[in-house]
Amino acid sequence: MASESDLKEDWKRVDRALIPEKLLGEMPQPECKGLTLLTDIMINATVCKLGPRVGQITAPYSEGIEIVLDVAETIEHRMRRPEFGRHLETSVRSLETGAHIEVCIVATGGVVPAIDDCVSFVLWAETGFFEPPSTLDDRILYVRDPELYEHKAKIEREARKRERRIKELRRELAREESLARYQALSNIMLERERVRNLSWSELMAEHEAAGAPSGPVEEAAHDLRARFLESE
Repeated sequence: MASESDLKEDWKRVDRALIPEKLLGEMPQPECKGLTLLTDIMINATVCKLGPRVGQITAPYSEGIEIVLDVAETIEHRMRRPEFGRHLETSVRSLETGAHIEVCIVATGGVVPAIDDCVSFVLWAETGFFEPPSTLDDRILYVRDPELYEHKAKIEREARKRERRIKELRRELAREESLARYQALSNIMLERERVRNLSWSELMAEHEAAGAPSGPVEEAAHDLRARFLESE
C-alpha cells in the first residue's frame, strides 16, 4: 500500500504534468479549483494517460487511434477568447500512419471553467467516448489514410463543382427559354398590330402572296388575315 508521502508525490507529479507552471500562476480561481478534481481523476484513470507533452492528456479511441486533449491550450484559449465558447483543444492521431490533425469538439450548455470541460472529456474517454461527434469520425478517416482521404475529398469536390455547373446551365437554359418565349410573344403581338393596320386590299394581296406559315409569327399573321377577310 502506498504511503502518504508517495501519494503526495504522485499528486504533485500529475498536477505538474497537467498544468505548466507559468499557466498555473495566471489561472483564475475557478480554473485552479477545478484542477484538484482533474488531478484526482487522472490519478485513478485507467484509460487516459498524461502526455505526450506537459499540459496534455491522451486517450485511446479505437485500434491505432488516439485523441489528445491539450488541457493547457484549452484553458489559455478560454481565458483569452471566452466569446468562442466551450471549445476543447483536441487532436486525433494514428499510431499506424503517424498522421495527426486537429478535431473540433465543443461542449454544450452554459458557461463553465475550461478545466471543468477537461474533466468531462476525461470521464467521457474513460466510459468509451459515448456518442462521438461526426467531426471526430471524419478526422479519424483522415489520419488512417491521408492520401485516400484527400483523393476522395477531391472527387467529392469535383462532383459538387459539376453539380453546381449543371444547376447553373439549367438556370441559364431556363432564362434563355423564358426570353425566347417572351421575344416570340412580342413578335406575334407586333405582327398582329401590323396586320390590323392593313387595308382590305393590302390584306387580300398579302394573303394571296403568302405561302404556308413557317413559324408562330407567320401563323398568327395568317390566321388574323383570314379572320379579317372572312368577316368582310
